[in-house]
Amino acid sequence: DLHNAIMFSSLARPLGAASSIVNMRRITHPTVKQTLAGKASLPCVFTLQTNSSNQPPHLLWTRVGLPAGGQSTLREQIVNLVLQNFFFCAKGDVIRVNKAFSGRITLPGYAANPLNATMEISSLRTNDSGTYHCQVVMDNDYERDTVPLVVSGVVFHYQAPGARYALSFMDAQQACQEMSAQMATPAQLWASYYDGFASCAAGWLDDQTVRYSVQLSELGCYGHREHSAGVRNYGKKDPKELFDVYCFTKELDGEVFHTSVPGRLSLSSASDRCVSLGGQLATVGQLYLAWRSGLDSCAPGWLSDGSVRYPVMWPRPECGGSQTGVRTVTPNSATDNTTALYDAYCYRDCSLSILAIRI
Repeated sequence: DLHNAIMFSSLARPLGAASSIVNMRRITHPTVKQTLAGKASLPCVFTLQTNSSNQPPHLLWTRVGLPAGGQSTLREQIVNLVLQNFFFCAKGDVIRVNKAFSGRITLPGYAANPLNATMEISSLRTNDSGTYHCQVVMDNDYERDTVPLVVSGVVFHYQAPGARYALSFMDAQQACQEMSAQMATPAQLWASYYDGFASCAAGWLDDQTVRYSVQLSELGCYGHREHSAGVRNYGKKDPKELFDVYCFTKELDGEVFHTSVPGRLSLSSASDRCVSLGGQLATVGQLYLAWRSGLDSCAPGWLSDGSVRYPVMWPRPECGGSQTGVRTVTPNSATDNTTALYDAYCYRDCSLSILAIRI
């Protein structure tokens, strides 16, 4: 609540009389990069020379960033910053954690050395990305460490060309590989669920279980009988049974870009267009990564599997609704709709772009 949040924020204030000399040190660490559902270690060790004290140090971890969107007063900004950005504080044996991080934070070196506030965050989510500040206050000595964290990767649902629930376990593995991805793990699907991902389609995961993510507690999803959100688990299935698949793609090595021509493009002409621009039609996985990196377009375009999709980073009525994500216009099909006319999304490898510039 607000009272506790303000109390936590006060831990960062230097102690001592106003006339005391305060020793301050600021350290900026290199960016920590980890993948979705992984673990990140954020360094913070108090290194200033200080007199021995019977009082334990104050530790406070925060994540910076002003409230997004709209106008607000200075007071509202301060309140929002305290409420949203505080997530951990400690003094001696008293440790408090924001409930959003409960069960995911440890300080492995704190018990042996209370000046070691290095923090580990497990089960990483995309929305854990940000710039973190660690503040350690010991008497009149104050240290502030800054650690940027980037969580990469995205989970996406994929179905066989032209048909739902048509992939065996082996087919699902191959489908993800063809889409520049690999089969998602249960931990990655759960992390995506906490990021807001939802899909009513039952899909394979890499442990041979079949699951799907539900955000709203309704009965609209096939086989969903429970009145609660979460990840539904059908358990381990025979590898010959047919479902969709959840794929995970980690990192984009090149660039995805939108292209169009007067009169639009068929699937084959879209492929030729991308080749003429030094690339190829993007895969579904590449488009998802580009969307996660900020690609935004209302124009439906061909992808390498014959599907037509477009990425929406900034929702607006003309772009298909109020949610962000990659929209699918037509089911992917190897035989149907290949002569329909759309734009295209191309992928160009960075190394090829550099080579072209050098030539």
